[in-house]
Amino acid sequence: MAALRLDPFYLIVDDADWLSRLLPQGVKLVQLRVKDRAEPDVRAQIATAREMCARHGAQLVVNDYWRLAMEEGCDFVHLGQGDLDAADIPALRRAGVRIGVSTHDEAELGRALSLGADYVALGPIYPTLLKQMAFAPQGLARIGAWKAQIGETPLVAIGGLTPERAIAALAAGADSACVVTDILRNAEPEARAREWLSATQPWREREGFFAPDYDGARVCPSPNHGARLRPISSLVLHYTGMPTAESALALLCNPRSEVSAHYVVEEDGGVLQLVPESRRAWHAGISYWAGETDMNSASIGIEVVHPGHDDPRPYPAAQIEATAALAKDICRRHAIPPERVLAHSDIAPGRKRDPGEFFPWEELARHGVGRVADESLGAGATTISLVDAGAKVASLQRDLAAYGYGVEPTGVYDVQTVQAVEAFQRHFRRAKVDGRADGDTRVALASLLATLGERV
Repeated sequence: MAALRLDPFYLIVDDADWLSRLLPQGVKLVQLRVKDRAEPDVRAQIATAREMCARHGAQLVVNDYWRLAMEEGCDFVHLGQGDLDAADIPALRRAGVRIGVSTHDEAELGRALSLGADYVALGPIYPTLLKQMAFAPQGLARIGAWKAQIGETPLVAIGGLTPERAIAALAAGADSACVVTDILRNAEPEARAREWLSATQPWREREGFFAPDYDGARVCPSPNHGARLRPISSLVLHYTGMPTAESALALLCNPRSEVSAHYVVEEDGGVLQLVPESRRAWHAGISYWAGETDMNSASIGIEVVHPGHDDPRPYPAAQIEATAALAKDICRRHAIPPERVLAHSDIAPGRKRDPGEFFPWEELARHGVGRVADESLGAGATTISLVDAGAKVASLQRDLAAYGYGVEPTGVYDVQTVQAVEAFQRHFRRAKVDGRADGDTRVALASLLATLGERV
């Protein structure tokens, strides 16, 4: 039997009547899961579903009723672990019927593989409303582990999925994402089905897929990129600033958002590549560094999954280790100097605050990435701040500009200077981010200027 390739969007319906509404939207893989009906009704449901799927070029999978499926000429069934006890697997194989099997733990996976399952379903990935489950949510990490074990056998993720969660599941290694309630209980099921089709489209035709530039990355293609117009000279770090990794990934991969990044580093240290490094990702926005105004073209962007200033919790150690390793590899391959490892807040002061004063830059420096400055060198020196003016202010502004910040040497401590000082403090003098140039801030800046051009 030829190798199986599943559509990345796998719809489950509880009645064949749904198919007249949802198949015209473009659904190509559907399971009929009929419960608690008399056999003649189930047979009629299967026959109707088979005819409608054939008309729309969709693959029908019949849940549970394997004997009726064979009798009605269907070529695919899905069996739970309990169903396997009664099913005549040899008879199904002789009839050329493919078999998908539900799994929840290692023992069930082993059983499915020993039977030569044509696909393996893993669930629930997230909490589900469909039914009470004896198994806790599996999570995205289990998807990768399951896929590593089953190899070429397709893996179906099921349980609590939405379009944004489906993107995350597919990026984690699933071949197909299965849905029931998110569509059938939606106020506009047809529109929701179209959202699913759009979210899963890259995996359907492998659109936008590419070989990752970083060996440790999994590809999750975003359509949001363009031609790179400058040589790569900088690396810019961001936080996602969203409640979940799934919501961030959905935004970065949504063509309507017009935002992306080259990489996303997940909380557990997983690395996703969304845009090839050769392309211009849309991560920097209106920005400036050392004379460069097209930072999207001149940089590589890394989004670190974190809720941001709304919840300034520590970044997980595994995530920072992975970020440091990725950043070091990027800097090595593109000869990016330490002073060009930047925060989004460095290149867009006043507009952006990420990755925040709680980002552990010293951990990256420990891996040989970027710069850090001693934060206790200038205690007792005079502080200059908003509305101050004169030679000290002009000197500070020249120093900020020399390091790369977009500051005009007006000699007046204006709002632009406050914002640049705040950005500098978020990165290099994090003990107190207030936009006032105290002694520690000024001495830290001077010490960094002395290192320009030096390699770590």
